[in-house]
Amino acid sequence: MKNRLPIAFSLLTALVAFRAQPDAVAVSVATNTATPTFAADIAPLIYKNCSVCHRPGQSAPFSLLSYDDVKKRGEFIVKVTARRYMPPWHALNTAGFEEFRDTRKLSDQELSMLKTWVDAGMPAGDMAKAPAPPTFTSGWSLGAPDLVLTLPNTINIPAEGPDLYRNVVLPIDQADARWITAIDFAPTARREVHHALFFTGAANMSSQVGDNDLLPGLNLGGGGRGGRRGGGSAAAATALDAAWGGVGGWVPGITPKFFPEGIAQPFPAHSNLVVQLHLHPSGKPQQERGQLAIYFAKTPPARSLTAVQVPPMFGYAAGIDIPAGESNYKVHDSYVLPVDVDAFGVRGHAHYLAREMKMVATLPDGTTRGLLWINDWDFGWQDSYYYKTPFHLPKGTRIETDIVYDNTPANPRQPNSPVKRVKWGRESFDEMGSMTLMASTMTPTDGDTLRTSMNQHFRQQLLVMMMGRGRGSRPPQ
Repeated sequence: MKNRLPIAFSLLTALVAFRAQPDAVAVSVATNTATPTFAADIAPLIYKNCSVCHRPGQSAPFSLLSYDDVKKRGEFIVKVTARRYMPPWHALNTAGFEEFRDTRKLSDQELSMLKTWVDAGMPAGDMAKAPAPPTFTSGWSLGAPDLVLTLPNTINIPAEGPDLYRNVVLPIDQADARWITAIDFAPTARREVHHALFFTGAANMSSQVGDNDLLPGLNLGGGGRGGRRGGGSAAAATALDAAWGGVGGWVPGITPKFFPEGIAQPFPAHSNLVVQLHLHPSGKPQQERGQLAIYFAKTPPARSLTAVQVPPMFGYAAGIDIPAGESNYKVHDSYVLPVDVDAFGVRGHAHYLAREMKMVATLPDGTTRGLLWINDWDFGWQDSYYYKTPFHLPKGTRIETDIVYDNTPANPRQPNSPVKRVKWGRESFDEMGSMTLMASTMTPTDGDTLRTSMNQHFRQQLLVMMMGRGRGSRPPQ
């Protein structure tokens, strides 16, 4: 049972993302009673929201680049869009919560238009006037990269057995410092890759990286102290500087994005890239030898991002211990900012049992700002959400996170049958959970203060856990 992916996740690998492409063809939605046609109405909608992934060489299992492509899948498209399964977008747009850029969500009018078109027999219209399918400069969603790296060796993933962790060094050792503004990853064993985290490490120390470290204690995007750190609390503490990867990460369902304008992560001179891969056997032998695309800033950035993760280390010290049959298990954590920051984005991470996660900021004057609310967490669609307009959070702001888990058969993503007790762990069918605010401090000194404070917060949680008092809480009945 351990290596059987839940049915819902298997479907996710077959029904992949419709992704918004803001610079693509504009959508023209019919506003009169005329029957919509592919040429006038449907083609612009599909080309804007779907074709970036539904094309050769991308993650989607079929193309949507022509009338015949779309007509063949028309009824299916209506079904998955009506359920809001496609385009995949899990951040709630509700009062009190921030708006995000690049929102992938079709309007009610667009959904109605799709259904009307399918019900009418999917008329082509005047194809001479149809927009041309979008063209792409490369196989990468963000365009031609500045550097493409391939994993130096093939990693064999057995059909059965425990999850694998592999730290892979990609030699670069460039003479000058550079700044990374985006990283994309194309795994060859997409179904088996639980996550990939990207770190920088000095070229003369990367040989010290071990396969089974929890996280490599390398440069961690400029915040780490260097040197190898093994598993356990030391590796956990180092992870606070990265919270997801020093210069980026990949998880199922993530949409590659450039950092906001003026933001990039440092890539010091004479550094190599270290990729941590978490691989989950799925019942069939596979091989992983993916590629990374790196995009460098043209000029030195004004700022870089710091991850404020609550609870820290993906809930390592939050005492996650979910009884079998518990439908409303809660983990709560709060953290007070010791310095001013500007907030640029947010993300969450958990495994299959999580159902809801919410992060809220309470400012010193008592006002609140909702940072992210996902009321239907789905491991297969983990994304980073960047705010439409970055905003300021002053020193003394309290960041609070609540994550709810459902360990019952009613959870459609339940991986265990029969259900069983689930605790924090690194295996895919263990659990973890946190939310991460992507922010920038006003000065480098403030950045050091923030990292020191986050480490202290983690150590306090770890001490409580070791004393036997740290555990997730069940709500009053």
